Formats: sequence, C-alpha cells, structure tokens
Amino acid sequence: MLATLASDHHWTREELLRESRKLEQRRGHDYESIRIVDLKGNSWTSDSKSFSILTRDYYKELISSDAPYVVSNVIVSRANKAEIVVILYRIGPLVNEDTAYIAAAVPIGKMKEIAQDILVYDGRGWLIVNSEFPELEDSRANMATFTASIAGVPGWKLIFQVPKSQLTQGMTKTQRSALMVGTVVGIFFLILVLLLGSSIAKPIQALRQLMRQVEDGDWSVRSNDKRRDEIGELGRSFNQMLIKLYQSQQEKKEMELQMIHEQIKPHFLYNTLDTIQWMAASHDANDVVDIVESLSTYFRLGLSSGSQFVTLEQEFQHVESYLNIQCVRYDDILDYELSYDKHLEQQQIIRFILQPLVENAIYHGIKPLTNQKSKISIRAYKQGDQLIVTAQNNGVDIPKSRLASLQETLRNGKKDRNEEIGFGLYSVSHRIKLAYGELYGLQISSGQGITCMTINIPLGGNKSCGKS
Repeated sequence: MLATLASDHHWTREELLRESRKLEQRRGHDYESIRIVDLKGNSWTSDSKSFSILTRDYYKELISSDAPYVVSNVIVSRANKAEIVVILYRIGPLVNEDTAYIAAAVPIGKMKEIAQDILVYDGRGWLIVNSEFPELEDSRANMATFTASIAGVPGWKLIFQVPKSQLTQGMTKTQRSALMVGTVVGIFFLILVLLLGSSIAKPIQALRQLMRQVEDGDWSVRSNDKRRDEIGELGRSFNQMLIKLYQSQQEKKEMELQMIHEQIKPHFLYNTLDTIQWMAASHDANDVVDIVESLSTYFRLGLSSGSQFVTLEQEFQHVESYLNIQCVRYDDILDYELSYDKHLEQQQIIRFILQPLVENAIYHGIKPLTNQKSKISIRAYKQGDQLIVTAQNNGVDIPKSRLASLQETLRNGKKDRNEEIGFGLYSVSHRIKLAYGELYGLQISSGQGITCMTINIPLGGNKSCGKS
C-alpha cells in the first residue's frame, strides 16, 4: 500500500500529506509514522512536524543508488524509544524537490506479533527473532527450515522453522491412518473373496454330493441350479449325462436279457412237449399227460415270447407249474400254497423271479427233511406303494454263517464264487435291481424252522424311471 502511494501518479506535497494522513488513520496500528522527505533530507509529518534524516544511513543508501526503496536497520524511535525499522520509498515521477521520498516507520513489536515462529532476514543480520525461538545454527539438527523471499523487498527473507518432531508426528499419524485404511480395505477384499469363493464352492459341493448319490445307485438325482454361468452349465450337462447313461444302461440290460432268451429255442421245445403229451394221451398215461402239460405251461410262461415282464397272475401260474412238476417227484415231502390279492392280478412284474425261490427252498430247506412233509407258502400283497411277495417254508434253517454271507451278497450285489448257496437268489435280486433300482430286491431271513424270502418292487409300472 505504501509502495502504491509512492508511485501511483504525480503528487503534490499537499496531496501526499493528505493521503498519508488518511493512511495513518486507517492503518495506524501498522505504522508509527509516515513522513514526506525532500531532496535535502528534511522530513515532515501530516501535522507539519519535521526533522532531518540527511545523516541517516538508509537515506544515504537510497540517494546513492537507483533502488526504489531501502529498509533501515533496527533503530530506536525518537517518539517512544521503541525499536523500529524505516522503509524509505523514492517518489516517482518527481514533482518538486519538496516531495522526493516517503518514509514509513514500522514498529518491530508489531512485526513480532504477526510472525510468531518466523525469522525476518534483511540481508545484513536477523531483524526479528522470537524470544522463545532457538538460534538457527544451533537448531538445524532438530528443526526443519523453510525460506521465502519477500516480494517488493529485495534482500529480505522470511525464514520459518518447525520442530522435526512435529513433522514426524504428522507423518506418523498419516502412516497410522494409511495403515488403518489399508487394513479396512484388506478386510473388505478378504470378505469379498470369501463370499465369492462361497458362491462358487457351494454349488460345486452340491454337485459333488449328487455325484456320490449316483455312485450309490440313485439315478433319480438332478441338479436344480438355475444359474446361467459356467457352474450352472456344468449342472445342466450333469443332468443330460445322467439321462444318457440311464438310457444306455437300460438298453444294455434289455440286450442282456434278450441274449438269455436267444439261448433257448422256445418253438422247438413247445412242439416237442406237445408231441410227448399227445403220445402219452394215446396210451392213456394220464399222469404223464399232467406232468408234460405242467412242463409245457412252465416253459411257455417262463419264456413269455421273450418279454421281460409278465403279470402277477402269469408269474404265479408259472411257479405253480414248476411246483406241480416237483410235487410229482417229491410227493411224500412237499406241499404248497399260493395266494395273492385279486386286484393285483394285472400288476406287471419282472418274469421268472419266483421259481428260483421255490427251487432254493426245495433243495436246501425241504429235501434234507426226509422224514416229514414240509410246505411252501407264496403270498403277494400291496404295502404302501410297493408290491411285496413272500416265499416261506418250514424246512431246515440256513446255517448262520451261510445266511450272513448270502445276506451280504444280496446287499452289496457281489457274488462270491465260493458261495454254494444262492446263485439263483443272487440272480433274482440282481435282475430286480437292474429293472427297478437299488431300493428294491430280495431279502432273506431264517431261524427257528422258518425261512422267509421277501421281494419288494414298485407298484404302477414295468420299471422304475427314477433309480437304477
């Protein structure tokens, strides 16, 4: 502001005194006095008080140089004995010899109030030093120093010092803040990774569980994952694979059964039996006629034109034909009884599953008892959604060791080559599982003179489409 007053335009002495008076009124707390100086070194204030600065060093310095201003060293004010510095500006353009310079006295105390932790260097020595501020040279190890030139005052500098501990403290806080932010971000990403990992792992684990169920023989399982990503596509591919494998196995089973049928030429057998029956009838051999008729019925129903399934009624007729033949041979020790609910007559079942049970009962349960007559009872009934068929006899019990071995064979589906009893029983159980699934099959119990073989199959259809 003082520099602007000194160089703004052509001032007369009266105008400068008037403007300086206004400046003192507005900024009197910043300046002790503002004076007008002529070329002879005389200075006047707005109240016309004057004294000479002709011998002052700062006056001599300005008139001997081309500088626009000079700043004095610290001097003692005549007015109040306070420390001041004098800033002497050259007025330009010069109007007359009475208005050559403007001199402003600035109290050092005021500058100290403004600059608590700032050093002011005037190019010759320290101008202002806070009384509590350590010496610059002695504090370099513990202080951080910042220096800036003062615009408009050549040679003068502001030097600001801050204890390094404060800067380090600030950095430590920043580091702690950065560490905290980094920790929070890290935890967030960890949670995100866990959530993403869980969303991927859970459906894979569920699919793995389904595969284990398939390994146990349950082909009814399906993946219900509706996702449209790669995992969902994997589940759909798994379902399609199950369908294709199930169909392939069913075709294989049908071919295996068909191969068994092809090993026997039924028409040749039927024709031969009819011939024997006709010859027996022509000789009035009625007992021969009966047994040949039973044998013919046995084979006709057993082979069933190659069909895998027959009605329950047909299966009972088939096993009755077999029992009639055996009763001729073991008339003194064998008797039988057949029963089933009439509403189950047309229930479809896999063929040739009762005869092996009866054969096993005769040869391993009834035949060893030569001194008494035994009975085979076959019964079929509905239980829930299943058809239950039991074949019970009161012959000799199956030895415990062999019973345990046989039960294990039927349970795990693996036939022991050294097992003397049960190939026919194993075949029945295996064929039932092939046709209906692992939940169905044959169970055996024996003890206290009663041996019971139980078959369970699903009601309602030829095959179980859910499990195989």
